[in-house]
Amino acid sequence: MPEIPDFNDPRYLNEVGWFLYREKYGYNHHTGSFAGERVVWSQMLLDELTTLAGQDQAWIEDKTILTVGCSCIGDLSVWPAAAKIAVDPLLYTYQKLGMLIEDAPGTSRTLFLSLGIEALPLLDESVDIVVCRNALDHMPDPRIGMQQFWRVLKPDGVLFLSVDIGGGPTPDEPSPFTEESLQELLDERMEVLTRQKAPKPHDRWRDYSVRILARKKGTPDRMLDKAALLQRYEESMERERAEREASESLGRDPLMAKQPRDEA
Repeated sequence: MPEIPDFNDPRYLNEVGWFLYREKYGYNHHTGSFAGERVVWSQMLLDELTTLAGQDQAWIEDKTILTVGCSCIGDLSVWPAAAKIAVDPLLYTYQKLGMLIEDAPGTSRTLFLSLGIEALPLLDESVDIVVCRNALDHMPDPRIGMQQFWRVLKPDGVLFLSVDIGGGPTPDEPSPFTEESLQELLDERMEVLTRQKAPKPHDRWRDYSVRILARKKGTPDRMLDKAALLQRYEESMERERAEREASESLGRDPLMAKQPRDEA
């Protein structure tokens, strides 16, 4: 059962409070409602990805897309992808606050998973595109997040990363990046295909942000030996057969049954 976090912890109060404040007072004022604003943001995010990839929107129509750290923005709400998955540890909270938005008509429904990236239940090589917008520095250990991105991406899959650079840690952004530390993290598992600098950061206390399209290096190792596992199963079957035959033999031959010893 998902849990509501302790809002005495500034990590959670800052995250949820930010959206509550924007819902009440507005943000970019593209539309007259917070739900309308987020539809515009979803389209802007899709435009960012397709522009960086040099593709049009038809490129994603047959793809499975995972967005990580999506909050209640509705990252994929207008995306015409085959399958859409959204992961954020506070999604259950946003649901209870009535802050999630519906997918656009004619698009597939987003599957919401209220959990941290560390518990991502997807299989290896099951996702075509991972989207991580303004979330990597929110993770206590971004290296775990990057490992999970790499694990679930298909061999030809790509990571779209938008992350701020500069500044120090905050309660809800404990892992700020420099250009060097971000590149070091990417180099462990990813090959950067395209990088763009955006002068305006996601958060005003950062210096600027970067948009990155990267491809995974290598593939996950197979951790189970099929032949060895089958051999163990066959050996267990043979032991069970031998034990069953021995038991049946004892039951048929009363001379083989155990008898109490006579007293001397």
